Amino acid sequence: MIRLTYLFHSGFVLETDHCVLVFDYWMDPAQKMERFIGPQSQKPIYVFVSHFHEDHFTKEIFTWKATTPDITYILSKDILKHHRACKEDADVWMTKGMVWNDSHIQVTATGSNDSGVSWIIETAGYRIFHAGDLCNWFARFLAEGTPEGKVYSEECDQWIDPVAEEKQFLGELKDIKKIADSFDVVMFPIDGRIGNGYTLGARQFIERFKVGLLVPMHFVMSGFDSAWRMEPFCQEKNIPFWCIRNEGDSITLADHLVIRQTAPEDLPRLKEIFAIARKFMSETGNPGQWDENYPGDQLLREDMDNGDSYVIQKGNTIVATFVLRGGTDPTYNVIYDGQWLNDEPYAVIHRVASSGEVKGVIRVVLDFARRQYRNIRVDTHADNKVMQHLMQKEGFRYCGVIHCWNGTERLAYQYVQ
Repeated sequence: MIRLTYLFHSGFVLETDHCVLVFDYWMDPAQKMERFIGPQSQKPIYVFVSHFHEDHFTKEIFTWKATTPDITYILSKDILKHHRACKEDADVWMTKGMVWNDSHIQVTATGSNDSGVSWIIETAGYRIFHAGDLCNWFARFLAEGTPEGKVYSEECDQWIDPVAEEKQFLGELKDIKKIADSFDVVMFPIDGRIGNGYTLGARQFIERFKVGLLVPMHFVMSGFDSAWRMEPFCQEKNIPFWCIRNEGDSITLADHLVIRQTAPEDLPRLKEIFAIARKFMSETGNPGQWDENYPGDQLLREDMDNGDSYVIQKGNTIVATFVLRGGTDPTYNVIYDGQWLNDEPYAVIHRVASSGEVKGVIRVVLDFARRQYRNIRVDTHADNKVMQHLMQKEGFRYCGVIHCWNGTERLAYQYVQ
């Protein structure tokens, strides 16, 4: 399982069970790096910078080494060439074609048609691609009709040959494909400032590679929703696309499934899944846990607004949903015929529902929760034998009986790591 967090522009943090990767850090409005940088850091950290441009590189990253016990800087050599850093600042300087590895990661520097490099990184059984500034940057001239010779680009304040530029971009893709033809995660520029045809570079990428998840980047000046224009092209190829909505948003990959926060447009599919789940409960001897109106639209929207609602996708299809919430749950304040394992802060899991298209959903949900919280509480109906069996199998201990807001009883379980 890996977790990817959007920082800003082309900056991301990718966390595995064994290490943390930081890509093209520039700014961190949501202050997500505080969790990883400092003496509390418990995993090796690898800091990647694809090139010297100021929206991809800042010397601030070098201040982290003073407080962080295990940090490695892997930088494109063009940063050194442009005198933005000193040779001793980086542990590894890389140019196109170079390969570096240690016990946690293998890194291959691939090309760019702008500055620096792009990255292929293999870690924790996943293959990751970060494009840096690799893109079809002059697509708008091609979209307006194939030009003859050079045209003037106001954005770059220079004359360029769009056909030659595209040829170079496609040549870089060809070189990358010699190394790998599939990626679990691809971070790629979807920059509306390019103008008409700004999704062309990403479209050309997914036409040539098998992609498990496409993540937009480099869109900060044109807005979050501008990047979402790429989603329909991904849907045509059944490639999950991450519609990033805010700095600090995260997404998780587990066993070829994508876990992300629920979006308002997911509501119709959630209602379908809950209908399927209610039918399954009824057929397996648990007709009373959820009535035909549970959960209502208002409750589902509250879960979304609070940022506690998640969906699990296989390809572009939502196959399950659940709520994971940290903080006190009033229904757990009083427990009968037993006691909680402790009184420490905890998280709760609610409203787990599956379409039945993927097996082992509850294990995926629990793994997702256990990677974020060490103390978790869950409840289920006395007739829900399936859930009770799974809780015990996954290391949850039965603690007693609690009462829901409407007075109905539930069996309560707790997991302590």
